[in-house]
Parts: sequence; C-alpha cells; structure tokens
Amino acid sequence: MSENTDENIAIEEKNEIGGTKSTRFSLYLIAGLSSSAVFISRVFIGLYAAFIQSSALAISFIVSLRNLIQQVFQFTFGRISDRVGRKIVMLIGIIIAGVSIALFPLIKNGWVLVGGVVGFSIGFSMYYPSFTAIQGDITNKKNRAGLISLITIIGAFATLIGLIVVGFAGEIGSTETMQYTIILELTAGIFLLAAIVSVFLHDPPREKLKEKTHFSFDPLRFNPNFRRFVIINSIMSFTMAIGWPIFPIVREEYATTIQNTWIWAIFAACQIIVLLATYKFINRIGRRPLLLVGRIVMFIVPLILAISIRWFPDWRIYIISGAISGACNAFYMVGQNSFILDSATEKEKGTYTGVYNFFIGISTFLGSLIMGFIADFYLAQYDFWTVIFVLNLAIAGARFLGGFGYFFMKEPIQTQIVKKLDDDANTQTS
Repeated sequence: MSENTDENIAIEEKNEIGGTKSTRFSLYLIAGLSSSAVFISRVFIGLYAAFIQSSALAISFIVSLRNLIQQVFQFTFGRISDRVGRKIVMLIGIIIAGVSIALFPLIKNGWVLVGGVVGFSIGFSMYYPSFTAIQGDITNKKNRAGLISLITIIGAFATLIGLIVVGFAGEIGSTETMQYTIILELTAGIFLLAAIVSVFLHDPPREKLKEKTHFSFDPLRFNPNFRRFVIINSIMSFTMAIGWPIFPIVREEYATTIQNTWIWAIFAACQIIVLLATYKFINRIGRRPLLLVGRIVMFIVPLILAISIRWFPDWRIYIISGAISGACNAFYMVGQNSFILDSATEKEKGTYTGVYNFFIGISTFLGSLIMGFIADFYLAQYDFWTVIFVLNLAIAGARFLGGFGYFFMKEPIQTQIVKKLDDDANTQTS
C-alpha cells in the first residue's frame, strides 16, 4: 500500500515539474534530431519517387502505405510501450527508420521504393507513439500544451537547421542523383544520432499497463468526445491525403532539389515564429481553435500549386504555401497531441494515441490510393498538366470544406475543467 502510494506521489510530482532534468534534456535532443530526420525523409521520399519517374499510382502507393503502416501500427506499438516502457520501443523504431532511409538511394524503381517505404514506416510507427506518450508521462493536463509547444519549437528549429545543412551539402553533388544520395544519407545519419541519444534516456515514472489486452475500440466506445474528434479528423485527413500523390509531381517539375529544400526550410521557420509568438499563452488557447486554424487554411497549398501550373511557373511562389502551411501545422500539431493526451486515462496514453492513428492511417491510406487511381485514369486520356491543374483545384475545395468539421468539436472534458478552475482562480485574485 505504502509503496503504491509513494509511486503515485512520484508520478504526480513528475507531472507537475515536467520530469527530471536529464529526462527533459534527452527528450529535447531526441525531439530535435528525430523531427528533423522524419520531416526531411517525408519530403524527399515523395520528391525522390517523382525524380525516378514513378507513376502517379506508384507514388500513391508509396504515400498511402507509408501512412497506413505509420498510423495503424501505432496502436500495437503504443500498447507495447504502455507495458514494457517507452525507451526500448522508441530506440528500435529510430534504428529501423534510419537503416531504411540509408538504403533508398540504391532504389531506382518506383515499385521497389514502395518496399523500402514499408521498412521506414514500421520504424516510425514504433517511435512516434512512444515519444508522444513520454510527453504525457511527464506532464499534466494543465501544462501539457506548453511542453508540446516547446518540443514542437525545438523540432522545428532542428528541422530548419537540418534542411539548411542538407541543402548546402546537396549542392556538392554534380548531378541530381548525387544530390538526392547526399540528402538521404545525411538524413540517415541524423536518425543514428537520435538513436544514440535514446540510449541515455530514462523512462519516467508512470502507471504501467499490466494486463495483456488485444486491439480494442474502448476509447471510442466510452469517450464520445474523443470519438467525435477521431471522426472529424479522419475526414479532414482524407482531404489532406488526396493531395499527397499529386504535390510531388508539381514541385519536382517547377523546383530543383535544392530549391525544394529552401521551400521546406521556410515551412520550418514559420513554424518556429508562430510557436515562439504563442508559447507563453498557448496553454490558455483551447484545443479546438488550434485544430480549426491549423487545418481550414490548408486549402491554400493546392490552390497555389494550381496557380503555378497555369499562370506563375516559378518556384518562389511555393515559398508562400510553405510559409502558410508551416504556420498552420504548428497550431495543428500542438492541438492534436494535446487533445489526444487530455482525453486519455493516465494508464493508456499510448493506447489512445494508437487508436487515433489507426483511423487516421485508414483515412489517409484511402485518400492517397483513391487519388492515385483517379490521376492515372485521367492522365491516360487527357493532357497531363490540365489534369494536374484540375485535380489541385478539386483538392483545394475538399480541404476547405473538410476544415468546417472542427466547428462541431468540443474540448476534452478535463481541459474544460482545468480552464474553469483557472478562470475561477483568476477571478478570485482580480
């Protein structure tokens, strides 16, 4: 009895102070390195697929399988991390992802690249829910958004630095093939550094999930507010995913490898600016406004791509879409992760993350795959760039409509309680 009580007190204290200094320091390093490596990987997987002249259908398989595996498998690995610990699951995942990326430059066929992406995706699906759950382990519902915002800032800073490094390093390559090789191998090296830091991470005290259970939809059955969040986000994720097989084709056509690097560096820089500007008061912002702003504006990205095809074929217009999507993504990531962790029980943060990502994986898989079939069908019958132009306009419309779903969401119950207590405390002291 006493031992359990002491453990609960220790957990509560960790939540209040945000974990030990060594845990936080390791977490910040891993956040920076892994965020940078994952972001660069995702950007250049699609661009590399377009560079080796993969068909729209092959690119859709690459993107859809990547998201299906990354998201759906997170439930299993999130549950495993709830039982055996975050560190070991996260470490193995980072290593698998890094090795997979290191092998990509050897692949010259789009359909073979699909197999390589499967390996990378399995690694990510091990790393991400464990990393997210650690953030929940060392915070409480009152200070969680602040920590997630700080970690997102660190990740964005590291991503910006990483993009600048691989951008300058890529210019050493005399051919585009060599440039992609340099960028992908450097990214694999960043994963290696993240793995080394993970070795020194200590699992924070937490309530372990001791019972052995199978896949369960209980978080959706018993938490209707979380269920509504999953449904709305799944619909929005579908509208986001239908653009992913199309966007790399446009960007590869109108921007060089290095120019694409700078575009995404602007994306990361705008993330940093927004997060720094809102860091001190982001805990006071509801989860729903963060999600709403973070997604409803994303229709501008395919709209700008369409404009570049017809009227302004210059890569610099993509700087605008990079800036807007970077700012929006900053709000969305903080809102999403905070909402999931606020909704979860103390023992099942990894489980809630996994269940959420299971449905996001299904929706993004279907979105990317369906668009791949649609694109291949129409590209075989009509002018190539006319089809790509029309598809971008359709994607913009779908994203705009999908964003309105967030108006029908409610804040997590615990977030509402914390906000009310804070408001009462402010009223009493004023």
